[in-house]
Order: sequence, then C-alpha cells, then structure tokens
Amino acid sequence: MKKWTPILVLFLLAFTSCVSELDKYYATPGWLKGNAWEVLEKKGNYKLFLSAVERSSFKDLVQGKGLVTVMAPNDSAFQAYLTKHNYTSVDAISKTQLDKLIGFHLLFYSFNKEAFEDYKPNGIESVNPMAGMYYKFRTKSRDSISTEIDASSGKSYKVVHFDRFIPIFSNNFFTSNNIDAKSNYEFFYPGSTWTGSNGFNVSDASVKEYAIVSDNGYVYTIDKVLEPLETIYTNLKTDANYSDFYNAYERFADYQYDAVSTTDYGNGDSLFTKNYNFILPAISSEWPVSSYQSLSILSYGAHNVFAPDNNAMQAFFNKYWAPYYSDISKVNFEPMLALLQNHVYSGTILFPGQIESGLIKSTYGNTIQFDRSNVEKKNICVNGAIYGLNQIIVPPMFEKVTAPMYCDTAYNLILDIMKNGGYVPTLISDATKFSVFYPSNKMILDFTNLDGKAITYDITNTFKYGYQVVNIEGDNGPTAMNTTQKKTFAGAHIATEVISSRNGNEFVYRTLNSFNYLYTKDNKVYSSYLYNLGVDDKVPTFTKISSYSNGDAYALSGESASGLTPEFSQFKNLKTTSCPADLKTFISYAGVATFTTSTPPYSFLQGERFILLIPPATSLAALYAALPSKTADNIAAFLKPYFINVNASNLLDYPFPNAKVQGTLVSFGKKSDGTAATYTLVDRGTELVVIDAKGNEAKVLNYFPYIYADGAVYLIDKSLSVE
Repeated sequence: MKKWTPILVLFLLAFTSCVSELDKYYATPGWLKGNAWEVLEKKGNYKLFLSAVERSSFKDLVQGKGLVTVMAPNDSAFQAYLTKHNYTSVDAISKTQLDKLIGFHLLFYSFNKEAFEDYKPNGIESVNPMAGMYYKFRTKSRDSISTEIDASSGKSYKVVHFDRFIPIFSNNFFTSNNIDAKSNYEFFYPGSTWTGSNGFNVSDASVKEYAIVSDNGYVYTIDKVLEPLETIYTNLKTDANYSDFYNAYERFADYQYDAVSTTDYGNGDSLFTKNYNFILPAISSEWPVSSYQSLSILSYGAHNVFAPDNNAMQAFFNKYWAPYYSDISKVNFEPMLALLQNHVYSGTILFPGQIESGLIKSTYGNTIQFDRSNVEKKNICVNGAIYGLNQIIVPPMFEKVTAPMYCDTAYNLILDIMKNGGYVPTLISDATKFSVFYPSNKMILDFTNLDGKAITYDITNTFKYGYQVVNIEGDNGPTAMNTTQKKTFAGAHIATEVISSRNGNEFVYRTLNSFNYLYTKDNKVYSSYLYNLGVDDKVPTFTKISSYSNGDAYALSGESASGLTPEFSQFKNLKTTSCPADLKTFISYAGVATFTTSTPPYSFLQGERFILLIPPATSLAALYAALPSKTADNIAAFLKPYFINVNASNLLDYPFPNAKVQGTLVSFGKKSDGTAATYTLVDRGTELVVIDAKGNEAKVLNYFPYIYADGAVYLIDKSLSVE
C-alpha cells in the first residue's frame, strides 16, 4: 500500500494557516442577481430540481441562507433520472434519499470556473505544482450513522459517515498528468461525453452553463442528475463477482473511536470510524482523513483498488494455496495481506493513462500493468477508483525465496518472525542470491529456543488480525518477541552466500546476522549453537523445496531437530564442566589467570569481538610448565597472545579456507617492547595457516570453528611465538 505521494506531502498545509486566504477565496460574488433558487426559477426549465430541493432539507440554503455552489440539472435531465429509477414523480423519492441526492448537487462555498479548474485549498495566492490536482469538492450529501457488527468479535459499533466529496475533472487535471482527457474520462464514464476541454466535467455530467452569478454563490447547469457516489467498500460489497476479494479485505476490518464525531454527532452514543488496522486503505470511509481541516488531503487523496474477480482469486488459490488450505477463507492473515496490499494504491486517483505509463508501483515494487480490455469493472467512487480485473497482480513474495512461507501453513511462524523482523523486503529482492532454511511450526515450538528461552505461540482471537503472537518464555511468563529477537532468529536461517567449501559436501554460508554462519555437511545443517552442542541427533537435515530467481529454499526436518538459532552463550562464560573437550585445558588456565573471575571477566577484551587460537593441550601444558612463575599475571601474559582482536585486524568475517580472508592478525598480547603481538594469516585454499614472528606455521585444524556470541575459537596444531 502506497503512502501519500511526495508531491501531496509537500503541499499539505494546515487549514488554520490560511483562513484569511480562504475567506478571500470563498467570498460572495459582487454582483447581486437574486439567490440561487431565484436564478434557476427565472430560467424556467429547472422545476423538477427545485421541487426536489423544496422537499429536501436544503431549501433555505439554496434560497440564500448560506453560501453554496449549485450544480443544477434541467427538467429533461431530472425526468431521465426519475424514469431510470422507476419514480413516478419527485414526491415518490423518500426524504432520506432526497437529501442524499440533492445534497450531492450542493457544494460548500462558492466556486467560480477558474477555482474549479485549479482549486487551491492552501489559499488563493498559493501555487499548485500541477494545475487541477485538487479535484474533489465537499458536498452536503451525507449518510446517516450506521450500525455494524465486527465479525471477529461480535461487537456492535455505530459508524459515522462524512460528507461526500464530488469529483470535478478539469482539463488541467489531465494535462498535468500528461494523459488524454477524453479517452481516460470516458473509460470510467462510458455513458458520458468529455466536454471539459475548456473547463471541466462534474462527475459524469457535462456543464452546460458555467458560473452563473447569484447572491449566495455560483450556479452551474448540467446535463445529468448527479447520482451520489458510494465508497469503494459499498461498491465491492454489492457486486457478487468480487465477493472473494471483498470478504478477504473485511477480515482486516477494525473500528476506531472518533472523539470529535462523538462530540458533534453522537447524541450520547460513541461513534467510530472503520479502518483496516491501518495496513490497508480505509475503503469504507468517505474521507482519506477524518479531519475537515485537512483540506489538501481531502481534495486530493484517494484510494485505488485493483480488485481481482472471483475467478482470478480462485485461480490464484488453486496455484499457491490449495495444497495447504481447504478454501480461500481459511488462508492465514499474512499471506492474504500480501495479496491484498499488492492490489491497492493510495495517494490520488489513477486513470488508465497514468497506469499505462509504467510509473505506478505496487506496494512491493512491481509495476502495476494491465490492458484496458482486461478491466471488467470500473467505478469512480467517493473515495477513489475501482478497477475490477480478471487477473491477479502476483506479489513477488509468491515467486521468490519467500514463497514457501507465504504458501505452506507449516511455515506460518517463521513467516511472522521474518516479516516482523523486517526481512521480507530483502528476501524479495534480486540483488542477492539467498539460501533460506525453513523450520516448521512444530520445530520452532517443540525444540527451538532463543537465548535459552522457549518460543511459544499465543492466539487470543482466530478471526482478528494481530491477535496471533509469537512469544518468548521468561521469568515472569511469556512476552511477545520483540523486533530485535525476531531479526536475530530469522537472520540465522537466511544465508546470503557460500563463503567456503571442501570435498564437495561441506559448505559454510554467511547469514544475515553479522559473524554468524551455517555449516552444512552432506544433508545436515549446523548453526553455531548446534555445532557447539555436539549432539548430532538434534541437527536437522535439509531438502530443497524449490529454486527461485533469487535463490533456493530448503525445508528443515528431523525427529528431534532444533531450529538454526545462533549461539547466545559467550566464550568468556564457559566453564570446564560445560565446554567442548578441545577447550577444557585452555579454559582451566584462563581460570588460573583470573580471566574468568576478574571484574568484568576478561576485562582486557573491553567488549571487543575476538578470535581465539588454541594450541594442542600438550603444547599448552609444556608452555605452562615452562613459566618461571605461576602467577596470574604471568599466565595471563602467556595466554593473551592467542586472543586476536577482530576489529584491529580489520576482519569483516571470521576466516575460512578459500574465503580469501587473510592478512595481519593483531593480538591482545604484548611483545617485550610493549607493542601488540601480531601474526600473519594465510589462506591456502584447502587450509588456513597462522605464521608467527619466527616464521613458524601453525595449521588451523577445525574447518568450522566454535563460534560464540563474543568470538570464535580455532584449534591450531602448534603453539605460537610472539617475537
């Protein structure tokens, strides 16, 4: 869903800042010709219209009790309206319907011809960047307060409705948008003729006489009765061919308390506006905003809905969802939201010529394009436009590596986590090739933890969007996973490239989390947590789901498999009782050196990310035995050179064979002159070697290191000399 276009935002000034300008703009004409009623009465062929005005609530207004612009259909036009709707006379129209109809012909304020051609809601002295861009004008037509039942909760709400705005399309509007006026106007109004080349058309009516002066405003004569426009919501609701789209949209309906309307019109009742969780355009509201002071938005803003018909919706369901859902009404909220968002555009109203320019993008960046002949339904509504299509504008997430989680119910949880972690825009891009490893819902709930905390899923309302929450268990019970937690969890399952491989069956992938990797061997995939754990039966296997234009998607499986969570434990907190056997000797010496008991622990690291090079236990033991004194400081001086400062060594990745990460390694140890001890890292393709100051080469033994939250541990085959 598009936000308000930049050109609109630039020119939205507060109503109160231009009151004096508007006073000048809406000034009463200087020539006194009688009120609007008298002007039409003298013309003689507006008897039916005046009869309707007399029976409505607006007789006093038209007769001079207020400033108004009147759009007046003559008797032949009004008689055609009566015949069309099977009315025998004006008296046959109900009072409620008459107020709605006549009110749509009466515009707030007095507008001359030039004002309609280039309306300036920011004041008569302002300049519009596009003449005619403000095309909507407030009328006296308004629906009564309605009562609606929220299907998701069963609650009843009184919904306020706002004055209708009428579209007046000037020749300037089409010229400014660089599109042909006649073909674009008549596309939406095939029963009307574009006659506004030197002025404008009023909705579907042509103007016969412009700006006839009266005492209380201008009068325009038109060739049709202006039938009050309904909202996009009402238009879709009453068309059975679009019921699938309409019903899907309504699943996201929500109601918001409107304090201003409650005060002004509530008469003791609380009034609400209907929206769609603010993630879809509020197609049921007459106004794009509820404040009458936001004249610029009210005069410019509109929603455009490209609604697929039921056949198109069913075809999409059959292709992407049928294997996983019994019918379209059961599709999970997030996948359906993606489909709906790709069929709406908010900003200003769009005509076919603008769409055919190729400049209009969907919510997810793909160009909105279709042939005019494929538009089966076309309506200008009070709050925008409807294009009824016989095709779907397929959102990219159904064609990229995101497809499994947008189609298969088994991946609903990872979809929630990835979307709310902010990764979907990244994953639908073709800028990078991805390998995404998908854990099932069961895997996440049964076996996965995040920093030692179980993940749970809480559904408090199956029928209402936003009431399905992924939680983290804590000391005080479950709390919703925050964005950072979701980003961390999701990023650990998304690999961007293979940075190392060997033997044709071992691969190291970089993930979207910095200094976090996945290691695959044969058909098993290890996160750093799983690798460090050393329990092979918890390691998931993976099988390819499919290949896409921007990468590959894999399904994780395993009877007792865990998700690919990164390692949250810090090396600095490891004890000899809870670490891999390869690390026990070094950690025991670190304890003697008080690395693990000082405040803070390992204070010499000062929060820096590090690489630890650990020689064989026998080498360490020999070096330890050779120390002249076993003081904590001497032991610390002996161990510190094996800690490499990642930042000082300019490392953007941990090194792996054939990853081309090599150069000078700067350690936390010191030489006798007080400078930092350094080594040279060399990548020989099949192995890594570390060369010390004496030229001795130590081979890196573990292809995939032990990776912790604060650093990585590499085993080397011999000890190193600092000078």
